[in-house]
Amino acid sequence: MKLAKVKIEYSSGTTIVDRVTLDPTTGQVHLAPRVLWLLGKMAESECSPSFTLEYKGHVLPVTAHPDGTFVVPVPRDLGPGLGDRLYEIANPSKDQRQQNGRYLHTLSAASIGGAVGYAHSSAVWDGPTVVGTAALVGLGVVLWYAGFLHMKGE
Repeated sequence: MKLAKVKIEYSSGTTIVDRVTLDPTTGQVHLAPRVLWLLGKMAESECSPSFTLEYKGHVLPVTAHPDGTFVVPVPRDLGPGLGDRLYEIANPSKDQRQQNGRYLHTLSAASIGGAVGYAHSSAVWDGPTVVGTAALVGLGVVLWYAGFLHMKGE
């Protein structure tokens, strides 16, 4: 048995986040009695929720069976491979997104600083100097905006 985090989201905006036990061999999810009670009460007035489980960096959909059990498709453990690394890059956690946003802001500041240094070091303002300075400023703005988007919360 392993501990995993589940997120149950209803269309009304209600979100339930809790820890559950997961049997990795069968994919069976065991919810606490309080969560089962909440699901029962919410089923009286809400439509079916979005029910996901986070396990080893993967966000997996949880399926409710008619007999009251919950099952999740557990990915096979391949170990650290290229596929796992690409998944981690494509689906960063909230903290990783924040760090990426900070890094993009740093690159943006460096780009703007580079544009100023490039413009001041030029003796003559010719076409390549104007284009190079404008490209660095444009890159700085794009990096700033990308960093701003990454800094947003969930």
